[in-house]
Amino acid sequence: MNFKFMNRILAALFILIPFLTQAQLGGQQVFTFLKLPTSARGAALGGNQISVRDNDLNLVADNPALLTPELHNNATATYINYISDINMGYIAYARDYEDIGTFSLGIQSIGYGDFTRADETGQTYGDFRAAEYALDVSYARELSDAFTFGATAKFIYSNFVDYNSFGAAIDLGAHYLSHNELFSAGLVINNLGYQLKPYVEGEREGMPTEVQLGASYKLPKAPIRFNLLLHNMQQWDITNDDAAEGVPTITQSGTQTAQGDVGSLLTFDKLAHHMNIGAEIIPSDKFHLRIGYNYYRRQTIGNTTGTGISGFSFGAGIRIKKIHINYGLASYHLAGTSHHMSLTANLSEFKRK
Repeated sequence: MNFKFMNRILAALFILIPFLTQAQLGGQQVFTFLKLPTSARGAALGGNQISVRDNDLNLVADNPALLTPELHNNATATYINYISDINMGYIAYARDYEDIGTFSLGIQSIGYGDFTRADETGQTYGDFRAAEYALDVSYARELSDAFTFGATAKFIYSNFVDYNSFGAAIDLGAHYLSHNELFSAGLVINNLGYQLKPYVEGEREGMPTEVQLGASYKLPKAPIRFNLLLHNMQQWDITNDDAAEGVPTITQSGTQTAQGDVGSLLTFDKLAHHMNIGAEIIPSDKFHLRIGYNYYRRQTIGNTTGTGISGFSFGAGIRIKKIHINYGLASYHLAGTSHHMSLTANLSEFKRK
């Protein structure tokens, strides 16, 4: 293994992290659709899956280091019925080149539906559509059986009637797999980039940059894998009132609480806002069941009447002949649930013998 090269990559990753601590959440960012899960598997586990390297092309959008030579000639397509008539899609294809590395090409899109153009008097002028797109090119190389590093370059276009914007970003990813293959971990810096052309001249917005750290552990004698994802690590306090829609994360009854206890609760709450937990039940290579819990999502989209299943997510994966089918159900808003469907195949298996 080339330890010198690996150490340089790790040093670059951690040097960049402090410069990202000024990144903010909510409406101060542009191209926020890039933070939405692009795979049914990741959605079912509560967000992204950056720590499992099991030759799943869907997960490369979460962590480019999960792009392996075994994904050569694999293709995948995902459809997401997000909220109301907002729909998302993602397609990708991978190829491996011996002694060079593995590449993939993907396209992500989100359509916000049909709108009616009108002026301040109510006069209508026809309909229009709004959409955003991202083209990504990923590269990964295994430095050893344990360590893999990858990167993704993204080119982004956003159009809202008379307003459009262009941007560019990169993802940097690293992955570790233990010798017994039971423990794995991933580190990703997502959407590190720049808005090349703002919607309004002179009003450039920040990118949705995010640092994530994930870990997975497969029980040695049971068909279950546990996952933990720490997201938005570039910003400690993400319990902002705007995102919570005015509902406090920690509520107190009329009982007096010691100041020290309150501080401990608030600190734990801030930590919990960064945590997604999930589990995969894998009785065979052809069938998986998944469940996830996203604490941040449950807190930020709740209201005084209840939170429903917000924060919880569910899914399953099945292989039918040569096609892998994954389904995920997640709730991003009290208005309803979102359905994710991914189809993946190794195109080499369809060649005539």
